[in-house]
Amino acid sequence: MSQRNVEIARRMRERRTDDELRLLDNRRRANSHKIERRNNEFKTEENKRRAEALKTSRQDDEFKTEDNKRRAEAHKIERQDDEFKTEDNKRRAEAHKIERQDNEFKTEENKRRVEALKIARQDDEFKTEDNKRRAEALKIARQDDEFKEEERRRNALRMHNSRDNYKSSFDGMKSNYESKIKEGPTHICSCCGGLWFEYSIREFTVEMLTNKGLKKEFIDTVCYLKNTIIKLCVTCRKDIMSNKVPNLSLSNGLAFYEVPDCLKILTELEERLISPRIPFMVIRSLGSCKQFGLKGNLVNVPMNVDTNVSVLPRSFSDTHTIQLKLMRQMKNKNAFMYETIRPKVVHTAVKYLVEQELYKDEGIVISHDWLKEYSNERENFIIDDEDKKFDENENISKDFDDEDKWNECDDKPVNPSTTETLLNDEIGDQNDIGIKFAPGENNRPISILMDLKVDELTFPKIYCGKQRKIKANVKLTYAKIA
Repeated sequence: MSQRNVEIARRMRERRTDDELRLLDNRRRANSHKIERRNNEFKTEENKRRAEALKTSRQDDEFKTEDNKRRAEAHKIERQDDEFKTEDNKRRAEAHKIERQDNEFKTEENKRRVEALKIARQDDEFKTEDNKRRAEALKIARQDDEFKEEERRRNALRMHNSRDNYKSSFDGMKSNYESKIKEGPTHICSCCGGLWFEYSIREFTVEMLTNKGLKKEFIDTVCYLKNTIIKLCVTCRKDIMSNKVPNLSLSNGLAFYEVPDCLKILTELEERLISPRIPFMVIRSLGSCKQFGLKGNLVNVPMNVDTNVSVLPRSFSDTHTIQLKLMRQMKNKNAFMYETIRPKVVHTAVKYLVEQELYKDEGIVISHDWLKEYSNERENFIIDDEDKKFDENENISKDFDDEDKWNECDDKPVNPSTTETLLNDEIGDQNDIGIKFAPGENNRPISILMDLKVDELTFPKIYCGKQRKIKANVKLTYAKIA
């Protein structure tokens, strides 16, 4: 049976070499196949067989590409018929409507449409035409009162949701902000020495910076604060990664000197006594935010340090304290500053400062003649007029004889005031207590723009009597330094 089929096939191939015979054979086969496909069962089986064969063939990419081209061309030709085109559009719309009933398919298609429209609207011409088409469509749709009312309701709902979203997002941002600033700016930049919050600082090591192409010498120069972990702020990091030295780098001469112990313990008024400049200014609290601001003008007045120190008593011990009032003018009723100071601390600090380069350049010296002249003299420090009744010839040893009779309740404080720093408007009788002097009276103020060393001379507790030596090639302004 197998040999017979092979023989029949061979004869058929020989006969089909004749074109006329092959054409007649194809027609006969087509008619026979057409008759067979009238049988629904045969037709179904054949369609399945064709689909499986086509599926297997389309696994070949080359065949699949050619088949798609052939189908597209055939479909293009078919759609030239208006009737077929209309039916095909209806069929596609129905099929697409059924597919979009699936939420997953609908979501994916919407995303795909949005992406396609976004890409298409990058063309300005298409964007203009699309906007016009949308405007015309909306204008026509709004002629329907029902649509117009629905649009208003939809807009009102969108605005309401937008406010809720903004409120929730604002509360979240506020909570996030408060959590980040809870500990305050405590991270120090290794380059500029500024205080930053944690999220503004990025940490590096020398190896990490070296791997980014920076030289070891350059890293040692810009990273003034030597630590194992190098912390850089945004501004410094941007310049350093560009192989530039930041303008505010401490290596440019902006680093502060180490403050000695004799200056660290100075109070505000004690610092004013040893500073060659007094900045008369009024600082007030700004509302409930607890920030402070300058009220009025700032007056920079020069003064003589030797004169200020000579106001202090000529004889004192290490624990001696006095109350001192710093006045703008002696005729004023209220003091500019009013504190309890320690003469010994002031003298120790001023002895250190007059040996520094800046004070020597300014010609600031302290006269010790009065100390030598009155080294053995004892002088009573008068606070109230009633104290003038004190008998100078009274035997001092009498006080020591009464030590056993000392009572804590009867003991009076050494200083008349209960606080070290007093506010002007809270003490009504301050004119009757302490030493009052006005070191800047009759001195002509100097503009802070013309006084090139105003910072160093005004704040010796910060600059330690030394001037900053900023490099000549660094362009800095007061605004940048501040």
